[in-house]
Amino acid sequence: MTITANAPATSTGSNRVTTFVNAVAGETLSSRVRFTAFAVATGAVLTESVVGSYWDLARTQYVVDTFADLKYPMYFATILGVSKLAAVAAAVVPGFPRLKEWAYAGLTFVYVGAAASHLAIGDPAPKWISPLVFAGLTFVSWSLRLPAQRDPKPLPKVAPRFKALVGRSGRTEQV
Repeated sequence: MTITANAPATSTGSNRVTTFVNAVAGETLSSRVRFTAFAVATGAVLTESVVGSYWDLARTQYVVDTFADLKYPMYFATILGVSKLAAVAAAVVPGFPRLKEWAYAGLTFVYVGAAASHLAIGDPAPKWISPLVFAGLTFVSWSLRLPAQRDPKPLPKVAPRFKALVGRSGRTEQV
């Protein structure tokens, strides 16, 4: 069902709101389901990142105890807290698709690293399953992004400067 700007206003909302929702979430049921899944996954990941960043930077008792169990230095909490805030900022600011790719990668490293750390010291399943769930939600958010949010121009296979540098060193390229 396509709703146009010329359609009469309904009791559920104005034409502008409906047109905006259709533009963002799509006009078909499958695109709306996709957008809803993206919004839920992204909301969960960004909320956890903001809350986790606050906990890391505020050195809550949970963070202090967890870092002591993992035998991590407390300055690592500052690094994680600032990194999570930077990832959230990159994900929320419009544009900069390559920066968003790095933000998703960074959050994936944080969550998978947390799960691996808890597994390495033999923590029970709830300690390492939770980070893996957030790693999965990060992947869902990354994979369901709108095409406009993706990097339209991937990196070249071999950077021209590197290719020129390798060519000057006397090495031959094998194709």
